[in-house]
Amino acid sequence: MRNTAESHDGSFKLFYRKGWAYLTVYPPGENGMPVYAEQIQNRMKLLNVPVVGSRKILDIIETAEGRPEPLVEWPEGEQLTSRIRVEISEDKMSAHMIIDAPKKGAGPPTFAEVEEELENQGVVSGIDKKAVEKVLAAEDYGKRILAAEGTAPVFGKTRELKFHFNTNRGKPWLEMDFDRINLKELNFIENVKKDDLLAELLPPVTAADGIMVTGERIPASSDMETISINAGGNTRLDEDGSKLYAAIDGNVRIVRGAVLVEPVIKVDNVNYETGNIRFDGTVVIKNSIADGFVVEAGGDIQVGKGVGRARLSAGGNILLKAGISGGGEGRIECRGNMFAKYIESSTLLCRGNAFIEEAVLHSNLTVWKHCVLSGRRSEIIGGSIIVGGSLWCKKLGSIYDTPTYAALGVPPDLFIAYREARKKQEENREALNKADEQLDRLENALQEGSANERILLARGQLSVQTEELRAESSGLKIEVSELRDTIKASRHSILVVEDTMYKGVTVHFGMKEYHVPDRGVRRTILRSGESAVLDSGYNPGSRPVLVFD
Repeated sequence: MRNTAESHDGSFKLFYRKGWAYLTVYPPGENGMPVYAEQIQNRMKLLNVPVVGSRKILDIIETAEGRPEPLVEWPEGEQLTSRIRVEISEDKMSAHMIIDAPKKGAGPPTFAEVEEELENQGVVSGIDKKAVEKVLAAEDYGKRILAAEGTAPVFGKTRELKFHFNTNRGKPWLEMDFDRINLKELNFIENVKKDDLLAELLPPVTAADGIMVTGERIPASSDMETISINAGGNTRLDEDGSKLYAAIDGNVRIVRGAVLVEPVIKVDNVNYETGNIRFDGTVVIKNSIADGFVVEAGGDIQVGKGVGRARLSAGGNILLKAGISGGGEGRIECRGNMFAKYIESSTLLCRGNAFIEEAVLHSNLTVWKHCVLSGRRSEIIGGSIIVGGSLWCKKLGSIYDTPTYAALGVPPDLFIAYREARKKQEENREALNKADEQLDRLENALQEGSANERILLARGQLSVQTEELRAESSGLKIEVSELRDTIKASRHSILVVEDTMYKGVTVHFGMKEYHVPDRGVRRTILRSGESAVLDSGYNPGSRPVLVFD
């Protein structure tokens, strides 16, 4: 049996490259058959390679070094080569390419050829040599690959402020998009220890121009604004003002741009053992608040279980992991956002957004931003709700036609001022009617001859009172008219009812009023139109998007 390594036959390759036909001849083993000139000439005929003298072919066969040798000029071989397609993005920050497989008779494309074609198409910067070579080595033809990427400019900054705590706590809508909010997972409190690093100024960033794949430069801009750390209460800066540390244990947060650490009070319950709590920082109550007690906090309030006929006031957020059953006496005020499982028979004043998981029952809510109900029930029954932004729920009202009032799209301060002015106007009208009736009776008594001193004195006093009431009436009329003219609902505010809105519900967008028909309304979105409230269907597949700040 012949030794395989010594018996292999010679071989050759004939291929086109850059206008020429190239010939590579590989020598045979010791006992192998050599390559014959006739074999090469036959292949040349098949490929329509121009004829060349036998001596040149024989010289290459004799040397047989396995190295491509130029054989003859062959311009027509161009049609056999790979086609390299280049796509440059509109912003000229990336270029993709597709390398087609070469036809039989053409050599595989080389990196130099690819680079040349990229340059011909205007791609001269950011070429990914490794990605191109990988495709060529694997002969992975026909695939679209990223061939080059530009370099984005680096924005120059004097200093950059980095926080070492979560500055975006308690905003579940950013991730959950109105799916059910898990109140058990919300936590507005981020405790830090004394001497913990809270924030630091990073070194300046030098501006650097960017460059497109076409070689064009992108000038970099710089922000020369002076940045410093705004140190709030219970924090300390290092000597050069570049690092901020906690001065006490407590809850870290940002208030009006300043980083502060507020002490945290933690109690099991608020009852006769603790008394009312009034505290500048944050209050965490593990269990519940008993009826009649008050909790006031300059920071956040977090309650683990139920709240009854109590009063809560917070300078930050309020989180009720259960809810409040106020019995008509419960009252909540917060300058931040409100989170609760339910609100029943209570009053809420919320300067931020209100997120209620399941229900609002027979309560009066005033919310300066959005109010979203996102749980399984998500229903509002009875009472009134004034929302400066949008209102989102599944059910509004009840099958028993419970009177339920909603006003949307107007800053609550303005709407409340208008409502109070209207109330004063009604009270003034009633008082004026009553005074006029009394004055008429006195005039009749005088005409009938009962002109004693007491009646005359009463008529004089009543006349003065009536004039004062008429003057007040004129002033109230102007005030109500001016307020009415300024009450215009935002076109961005919407009422979304995912399931049913029942008879008994009245909705206001500014001065535009909407009454639910007797049959109720299913799956609807209301918004303020030019002259009336517009009603359109709600499609779960293309839900509107609320913008939170």
